[in-house]
Amino acid sequence: MLRTTLAVMFLTASASAFAADVPPERFVDATDWPTSEAGMDRFFEAEARLNAAFDKVCGDTFCEGEFSNLRPMQLRCSVDTGKNAFKQCLWTFAGSRAKVNAKTGAVQVTAKTFKCKLLLARDTSVDAFYELAKGEDPLHAKLPMTNVSIYDGLPGCLN
Repeated sequence: MLRTTLAVMFLTASASAFAADVPPERFVDATDWPTSEAGMDRFFEAEARLNAAFDKVCGDTFCEGEFSNLRPMQLRCSVDTGKNAFKQCLWTFAGSRAKVNAKTGAVQVTAKTFKCKLLLARDTSVDAFYELAKGEDPLHAKLPMTNVSIYDGLPGCLN
C-alpha cells in the first residue's frame, strides 16, 4: 500500500514537473483564447454577426453571380498567444448552382468552396476585433489599424 501511494505521488510529481517544462502553444484557435474554450462565446457571436451582415448584402452583390446561393460556412481565426493578437482569420463560403437537364430530367449541380482571408493588420488586437464585430455594420466597418473592411476583401475572393 505504501509503495503504491509513493509510486502515485512520484508519478504525479513527475507529470507536474513535465507539464511545467512544456511551453504554452504559440498560436491557438480564437475559441481557445485566453484559455481552452474561454473565447467561444465572443468568437461565435462575432461570427454570427458577420454571417448576418453578409446575408443582408448577398442578394445585391455576391449572390447575383455564378453561385447565386452563396453561404458563409465558417469563420476561423488563430491568435498569437504572446501578443493577444490575431495571426490570421479565414472565412469560408460555399456556393452552388443547379439546373435541370431538359432532356433527362436530371438535376445537375456545380458546387464550389471559397477561403477568404480577412485583411487584418499585423498584430490586430483580439479585443479590438471583437469590438468591431459588435458594431452596427461589422462587415463594412474599417478593420483596426487599416483603411479596409472585411467586405473589401470579399470581391477578390468570391469571384
